[in-house]
Amino acid sequence: MLQIRKIRPEDISFVMELAAEKVGTGVKLLSNIENILICENDNIKCGCGCLVPLNGKGYMSWVIVDENHRRKKLGGAITKSLLNIADRKGIGEVYAAGICEDFLKAMGFEETENKSSMNEIKEVLGDINARKCYKVSLKDYFRPCSHK
Repeated sequence: MLQIRKIRPEDISFVMELAAEKVGTGVKLLSNIENILICENDNIKCGCGCLVPLNGKGYMSWVIVDENHRRKKLGGAITKSLLNIADRKGIGEVYAAGICEDFLKAMGFEETENKSSMNEIKEVLGDINARKCYKVSLKDYFRPCSHK
């Protein structure tokens, strides 16, 4: 069964190992530890993601799924959980660096040419290898079910 939950102290080594394999050091990640989600599938830790709320905006990063658990839509589940948290906090826009561009587009993100947004992402998330910045508006992102 799929479960996405907040990080616990015993999850830190898992997140650090996963982050080190995929994106290098996780030092900046640990400064945002209270905003990290862990994805478990059948009680096996298989992914993580982080949302940093700052000045009315959200910055999403470290959405990483272990190679043995990819192609199961877990990255999408982590991303939607992070966006749901942002929405519940009243954040209207969430930004992400374009490392996995097709994935971000599938999640509703659009490329933005705003250079200040990329500078903000680098300031909040640390130096990243991406050259593109993506943004998603949360207005109407989560539409309520309509019952007739």
